[in-house]
Amino acid sequence: MFVKRKKNRSGTTSIVVAEKTKGIYKELITIGVAKDSNEIDSLVNAGHEWISKEES
Repeated sequence: MFVKRKKNRSGTTSIVVAEKTKGIYKELITIGVAKDSNEIDSLVNAGHEWISKEES
């Protein structure tokens, strides 16, 4: 699993936890949507925390 940043048409960035299985990307959960770089960084950290909880 990894944290992915997706650019939206509106100019915002979606933070998504995804995994790749058999060459296909699957989005597991959307952590949030942000426009400010500080908000994006905090959402990325939240995504990493979510991954660590799921793997344990």
